[in-house]
Amino acid sequence: MTAKMRWTSFVLGTLLLVGAPSVWYLGQPSASAGDVPEAFIVEPDDSADAAEPAETTAQVEKPEIRVEPEVRAEPEPEEEPEPANVRPAKPVGISAPSLGIDNADLVEVGLDDNRAVEVPEDVQEIGWYNRGPRPGEDGNAFMTSHVDSRTQGRGVLFELRRSEPGDPIVVTHDDGSTSEWVVVARERYTKGQYPLDQVFRFDGPPGLVIDTCGGRFNPSTGSYEEIVAVYAAPADSDAAIAAGQA
Repeated sequence: MTAKMRWTSFVLGTLLLVGAPSVWYLGQPSASAGDVPEAFIVEPDDSADAAEPAETTAQVEKPEIRVEPEVRAEPEPEEEPEPANVRPAKPVGISAPSLGIDNADLVEVGLDDNRAVEVPEDVQEIGWYNRGPRPGEDGNAFMTSHVDSRTQGRGVLFELRRSEPGDPIVVTHDDGSTSEWVVVARERYTKGQYPLDQVFRFDGPPGLVIDTCGGRFNPSTGSYEEIVAVYAAPADSDAAIAAGQA
């Protein structure tokens, strides 16, 4: 056997011993791409709860009561009632052509017993956090799914780690309408350093955050060590236009 053949056999044997998760990790792109828009960035609030206002023993003097002559004011013109704020319809599907996602089902999820966002058991479904904004409202609409499963195989977000700024995303709403989004940034966070305040943003410009597990698979814990998060902005926003031109 030649040296080249021995080296090839060694490499193949090593890959078989390490397993598919490690091969998958070695094939991952860079940890980040693009920049999270400044308007999306929220610094973590580490301050202690605000103190209760101190009680005061100062006495409040009773004001002197005066009776002024009645003056009839001219009636003010009635103002036109402001139109009711109509919320965007709930999201029910999502497409990301660059990732091979074609109108994947979006299901509503809440919080589990540990106060963590629930993740759909079916890896072909994506969960939309229904206690947060809907896509198109102020703040980030948050979506998540398992990257893969030992029994189900690759999940619908398996290729999320390859998402790039400028990639289009289309959300389908339950009234039949659609909203268009553009990826502006991709970040990979070590678990335990996930920017909750930034991801679960409830005000500021509309955004979309989609995440799934990523990084190296840890056999001892049975999970991946990192989280891949993709940030998207409305297709007609300055952030999306800039990402598409980058």
